[in-house]
Amino acid sequence: MAKQLVFILGAGGHAKMVIEALVSMHQYELYGCLDTQRTAERLLGFPVMQENPQILGTLLEAKAQAVVALGENRLRMRVTNDLEAQGFSFATAIASSAYVSASAQIGAGSVIMPKAVVGAAVRVGRGVIVNTSSSIDHDCVVEDFAHVAPGCHLAGNVTVQQGAMLGIGTCVIPECTIGKWSILGANSTVIEDVPLESTYVGTPAKALKAGKERKGH
Repeated sequence: MAKQLVFILGAGGHAKMVIEALVSMHQYELYGCLDTQRTAERLLGFPVMQENPQILGTLLEAKAQAVVALGENRLRMRVTNDLEAQGFSFATAIASSAYVSASAQIGAGSVIMPKAVVGAAVRVGRGVIVNTSSSIDHDCVVEDFAHVAPGCHLAGNVTVQQGAMLGIGTCVIPECTIGKWSILGANSTVIEDVPLESTYVGTPAKALKAGKERKGH
């Protein structure tokens, strides 16, 4: 059976990790990387090409799937939505060393990095990054375009809303909700809900930048 053709949008450090995750799956044919600012000809042995309408048209005609390898959440969402509007579908990259429960759901275009653990009945949305050696325990929800950075640990029944950024080493106790587009600083320990569009840091995590209260709270 022919392998699914996939291209990566982005050619930075995050793209290197995505390349290795895709290669480890042995089910994709990797076309290479597209970048608006082409600074190298190859990335980990794969070609880097200037993004332009002609090459995107060729890939669309070939039914190639995309993975948007951009670490900044809002940019990743914007580029994903633009590609989707052009007619592209999205591959999901799960590194061979990651553990993903058979009862978990992983959305299109998401990336599960090496040694990450995605537990029972977890729901991961579209365009999410579950980064290296992070763990997401049972019944958590990680919504579209969130980023769970390396070494984060989420206990059961945590909700990470759209676009939230959990800094490296963040820990979250059970049943907390992290609001949309919020940021948690490195090594934060979350013991209560985090409001929308806020920045929390420390142990226990406290507001560095005030956010917006969720409706109904």
